[in-house]
Amino acid sequence: MKDERGFTLVEMLVALSIFAMIAAMGVGLLRSSVDTQDAVQQRLKGMSGLNRVRAVMANDLAQAVPRATRGPSGENVPAFLGSSTGFAFVHAGAGTGDGSSRPDVERVGYALTGGEWRRATQPMLDGTALSDGDRLVAEVSAVSARYRDDRGNWSETWTSDPGDRLPRAVEVRMTRTGRAPLTMLFLTAPAVPPPPVAPAPAP
Repeated sequence: MKDERGFTLVEMLVALSIFAMIAAMGVGLLRSSVDTQDAVQQRLKGMSGLNRVRAVMANDLAQAVPRATRGPSGENVPAFLGSSTGFAFVHAGAGTGDGSSRPDVERVGYALTGGEWRRATQPMLDGTALSDGDRLVAEVSAVSARYRDDRGNWSETWTSDPGDRLPRAVEVRMTRTGRAPLTMLFLTAPAVPPPPVAPAPAP
């Protein structure tokens, strides 16, 4: 007669304990994988957003033009004004594409407002003020901007008066809550050289 004994109670308990440990390890590994994937997705999303911010700012500053404007009360507004927390300037390439008669130049401003790095524009180039703007980066605790002149000197303020002079480069250092500091460096449009002077005709 064959031995038909099954598993003992102790053997069943040992097997169930081993199965439970393997299942717990599998769940932990799966949870870790999901958390890592979420963190990577958030990181990529943040990098994509910052790349868009860099692209917008680089495009605006690369097309800066030495064009002074008039404020809401008719006061003269220099072509480029900069402080340690933001700057405003006139740039080209602002055509609307809708067939309207607006000029292809626009005054735009970047500033830290209410913990946000915002981009603002003016409805009209002259006689109006900058709008409240759109949020580019949230949860910003501090911003430090500075400006480089033709001689390579940096300053925390800039005015294009006299002569509508533009900075050669703009640096923005941004401190974000719970994230590493961010430093962005942009070149402005190169100065347009004066037209050559025609030689005087020979007598």
